[in-house]
Amino acid sequence: MIMIASSALVMGALTLTGVYVKNRSNENVDDGYSVDFSELENSVDDKIKEIEENKQVAEVPQIEDAPVTEDDLDYDPLAAGSALVQIPGLTDDDTLNDIRLPEDGAIAENIGDPEEKDRDADDDDEEDDEGADDDSNLSSGKADGKETADAKGTVGEAVTKNLNFSESQGLVRPVNGEVLMHYSMDASIYFATLDQYKYNPAVMLSANEGDVVNVCADGKVVSIFEDAKIGNAVTLDLGNGYQATYGQLKDIQVTEGSYVNRGEALASVAVPTKYFTTEGTNLYFQLTKDGEPVNPEGLFQ
Repeated sequence: MIMIASSALVMGALTLTGVYVKNRSNENVDDGYSVDFSELENSVDDKIKEIEENKQVAEVPQIEDAPVTEDDLDYDPLAAGSALVQIPGLTDDDTLNDIRLPEDGAIAENIGDPEEKDRDADDDDEEDDEGADDDSNLSSGKADGKETADAKGTVGEAVTKNLNFSESQGLVRPVNGEVLMHYSMDASIYFATLDQYKYNPAVMLSANEGDVVNVCADGKVVSIFEDAKIGNAVTLDLGNGYQATYGQLKDIQVTEGSYVNRGEALASVAVPTKYFTTEGTNLYFQLTKDGEPVNPEGLFQ
């Protein structure tokens, strides 16, 4: 009985405690911490209404049509084909120049003192005269058919030279030495350094190291190259299928693509290559016609 009574007492105490805590919680929720959103909505609506009532709308000023005066432009300055433009109130004065539209589309204005206009006109006339002189000089240069070197700062070779070599014209002897090894394509000849007999499509002319090598005929430099047998070499195009090749050279004074004249200095004689050490210092000279060797010995003058 005591135990039952004690249990009932405890249960009753717990029940009372739970009821008390619940009631306390409800009081705390309502104790000034709740938010009334309806009031907030009313407040926001009132504020918006107040702003709308106090809002000031900026007035856009109305632009009145201004009266048209004689100074206003009543034309299109850049109208197609307009060579002379008159501006009312500005171009009426005789001291002002006309506004012109040059052919390149730029607007040239000369407004000011008439004396300055006269000076400008004189300058233009002088420039025109100088230009005419230059044109006449160029024309005369073309008429004469003379080309000058670009290195001198004058008009270069604008027209290709007409190369027209024939055997009847003959060849300038490249060096003064005698023939050391003759042209021979019909029979083989002896090459001392190689110690063998071979055909020889060129001639070897005796020379001293440093001797000047002359251009045999008017031509164009088509190739400057180095060969194991003939050393530094130059090939000239003489025209009509003829070409001349020089070997055993040094101090070459021409460039590929340049034109050379008969008798001019081409290069100097170099030390012979190892293929001609026994023969001695010489100039290698070969003449061809359409790629086929030609005997040049009978053409030397």
